[in-house]
Amino acid sequence: MNSLQGRQLFSALAIIGLGIILLGGIVYYVTQKKMLDDEKTQISKTALKIITYLTPDENGKFNIAKEERIKFKALLASKNLMDVDSDQFAFVQNIKNQNIVWHSNYALFDISQDRFTKLKRSMFTTFKFDDKSAAEKETVQLMSPETTQGRNKSKLDGSKKFIVYSKKLSNQPNQYRLVIAKSAAPFEQGKSEILNIIVLLFLITALLVLASQPVSNYLVISPIKEFEQEIHAIEAGDQRLIKKQYPKELAAVKSAINALINGEKGQKQRYRDALDDLAHSLKTPLSILNNSAEKINDSTIKAQVKRMDDIIAYQLRRAVVSDHGSLVTQQKLRPVLYRIKDSLLKSYRDKPFEFIINVDEYIKCRMEEDDMMEVFGNLINNACRFCERLVEITASQHGDMVIVDIDDDGMGFPDQNPEELLKRGIRADSQSEGQGIGLAVSTEIITALGGKIELTISPHVGARVRLYIPT
Repeated sequence: MNSLQGRQLFSALAIIGLGIILLGGIVYYVTQKKMLDDEKTQISKTALKIITYLTPDENGKFNIAKEERIKFKALLASKNLMDVDSDQFAFVQNIKNQNIVWHSNYALFDISQDRFTKLKRSMFTTFKFDDKSAAEKETVQLMSPETTQGRNKSKLDGSKKFIVYSKKLSNQPNQYRLVIAKSAAPFEQGKSEILNIIVLLFLITALLVLASQPVSNYLVISPIKEFEQEIHAIEAGDQRLIKKQYPKELAAVKSAINALINGEKGQKQRYRDALDDLAHSLKTPLSILNNSAEKINDSTIKAQVKRMDDIIAYQLRRAVVSDHGSLVTQQKLRPVLYRIKDSLLKSYRDKPFEFIINVDEYIKCRMEEDDMMEVFGNLINNACRFCERLVEITASQHGDMVIVDIDDDGMGFPDQNPEELLKRGIRADSQSEGQGIGLAVSTEIITALGGKIELTISPHVGARVRLYIPT
C-alpha cells in the first residue's frame, strides 16, 4: 500500500467489514435464538393443551375419552396437526423402545393394533434424540428426520429441517416423550432474510465509503498534497520556505523543515564568509612573496608560490563542497551555460572557434548556482583552452539524472586511462597543466551531489567530459 489514499480506503473498508461481520454475527445469533424461543413458547402452549387429553392407561395406551374427542380433535385441527399431507404433526414415543404409541394424524385411533402394528415405523417421520439430555427437559431444536420412509411424499426429503419440540411426559417405568414438529422453512427463510440484510448493509456501507472518499481526501489528503507541492517548489527554487498553515499533525514537520533550510543556508553562508576572509588574508602575503621572487627573478620561488596559491584555492573550494545539505534547490542549466559562454568568448577572443550549446531551456540540475558556475566554468574553460575549432555542450534527461556532455576537438586527454585524472586531486607530482584544480574541484562537487564524472573520447576526436547530475 504505497498510497495514503489506498491505505485510507482499505482501512475504512476493513474496519467497516469487520464491524458488520461482528455485529451481523451477533444480530444473527440473537435473532435466531429469539425466533427459536418464540417458537418454543408457542409450541409449549399447544403441548400443555395436548397433554391434558393424553393420559396413558395401565397398558401404555393413550385412549381419548369419548366426551373429550370432539374438543381434542378441534384442538389438533386448529394447530393443523391432523392433516396427513401437512408438515406439522405430533406424536408420543416410548423412550425405552422408541415405539410410537400415539400420532396426531391418527389421533383417535389405537395405533398399537391392526395395520399400524407392523407399518407404523415406516409410516411416521421420527427424530433421533439424545435421551440423556433432551428427554429430561423441555427442548426446542432444529432437526432433520431420522427416517424418511413415510407415505407422505412431502416428508421424503431427508435434508428437510423441522423445528422439533420435545417434552418428557412421566416418570413411570414406561417413560414417554411428546414430540411436536413443524416445518422449519419459514424459520430458515427468516435466517436467509437476516443474512441478506447483513450483506445489503455491507454493500450500502461500502458504497457510502467510496462515495465519501473524495470528501475524505479533501479534508485529510489535500493538506498533505499541498505540503508536498511546497516541498517541490522549494526544490525547484520557486520559493524559499514552507509558507502555508497546516493541521497540527503537519505543523511540527513544517517547523523542522523550515529550521533545517534556514540552518543550512546560514551555515553555508558562514562557511563562505569565513573562507573569503581566509583567502583575503592569504592574498597579501602571497603577493609579497611573488613580488620578491619577481625582483630577484627566482623561478623556483615563483613556482612554489604558484603551487601554494593553487593548493589554497583547491582546499578552500573543497571545504565548501564537502558538506552539501540534502535539500538542494534545482537550477536551470541553460542560463548558466550562456553566462559562462559569454565570459569565455571574451577571454579567448584571440582564438577562433565555434561554441555550440544544445541544451533545452527546461532542463534543471539539483545544484547551487555557485557550484554550477564552478563546475561548468572549470570544465568548459579546459575545453576552450585545448580545442582546435569547436566546443559543443549537450544535455539530456534520463530518469532522475541529467547527462551533460562537454566535447572539444582538441588533443584529448593525455593519459591512456583518463579516469585516473579524477583521482589526482591537487598533488603537484601528478598535476597536469590546466587540469589539476578545475577537474578535481568539479569531481568533488558532483560526487557530493550524488552524481559522477566520466572522461572519454569525443565524437570530434578530442576530449569528452560527461557529467551525471541528479535532477
